Amino acid sequence: MKAAVLYEFDKDMVIEEVRLADPKDREVLLRITAAGVCHSDLSTAHGKGNVQLPTILGHEATAVVERVGPGTSRVKKGDSVVLSWAPACGACFFCRAGFPTSCEVCGAAGAAGGLWDGTSRLSLPSGERISTFACQSSFAEYAVMPETGCVPIPASVSRPVAALVGCAVTTGFGAAVNDAKVRPGDSVAIWGLGGVGLSALMGAKLSGAEIIVAVDVNPKKEAVARRFGATHFVNPKAEGDVPGAIKGLTKGRGADATFDCIGKSVVFEQAFDSVRAGGTIVVVGQAAKGEAFRIPSGRNLMAAQKRIIGSHYGGGVPEQDFLRILGLYGNGKLDLDALIGKTIPLEGINDAFRELDAGIDTRTVITFA
Repeated sequence: MKAAVLYEFDKDMVIEEVRLADPKDREVLLRITAAGVCHSDLSTAHGKGNVQLPTILGHEATAVVERVGPGTSRVKKGDSVVLSWAPACGACFFCRAGFPTSCEVCGAAGAAGGLWDGTSRLSLPSGERISTFACQSSFAEYAVMPETGCVPIPASVSRPVAALVGCAVTTGFGAAVNDAKVRPGDSVAIWGLGGVGLSALMGAKLSGAEIIVAVDVNPKKEAVARRFGATHFVNPKAEGDVPGAIKGLTKGRGADATFDCIGKSVVFEQAFDSVRAGGTIVVVGQAAKGEAFRIPSGRNLMAAQKRIIGSHYGGGVPEQDFLRILGLYGNGKLDLDALIGKTIPLEGINDAFRELDAGIDTRTVITFA
């Protein structure tokens, strides 16, 4: 099959033919139909994560089931599915405790660059192993992954839209709805207006937030943010005191909830200082290796009773959240089509990464024939 192989960090991927082995027990062979170009893929390509090279990135996709391995019961040949990059085993401590996105089996598989048994189904024609990324590797024509990562959806659902639900939308929407539990009349502030940040914005708006402050250094993001429901826009480059600006919009108290959708210490500190006493800081963005967040000690944390929450995949159960979000989209309550800027063939992946690095204001989706 054809795939985009990453051989070196900070270098272009190579589009070439690779091998994909047959699915094993409880695994599924998938024909990829659409794959979103996510900032997490870009961060990994820059060496932020602990990925073994060579690898095939991609973790936000839709597909059609081509074949199922022994013991598979959740999907069948011909099903249209959204793919989850956290295919939980359902039996480990965290799965049983209600935290399936922290599944021990899936976590170990991801660290090993393989599937549940720790081995990859991907290889070069020479036989050299290719690491699987996020139990998925969807920047390719086909993929093999555990059946629990495949959530059936109606074939009529837009594939590019459904692909974004596989990561960005669920991550951002869930951060607002599941983790922060935004309520009617709340005030929120969101740093970083990529796919995740805009999805958090939509989740906050749908939950009834009255004041929604979008924060981004890219002035082009203001029009996009307001289209999705932002009531105010703050550019840190133009506004020297971001927390002061947000407090000025919230009667001096600060926002009820703040969202760091970037993963930088300066952003976290602004989000911390911008939240009211008893408010919630939700950390969604992936920080770089060695990045440290400073938490002020003393009364600012203790007496103010601020809560810091790490948000992982929207803080819920992906397979349930996928269907909930697609239901809201189908009812016209979430404008997910507006997230998509353009669709491209796989051959355009490197240009898409460069555009994302430069701050493109919408999502690019790879589509396959």
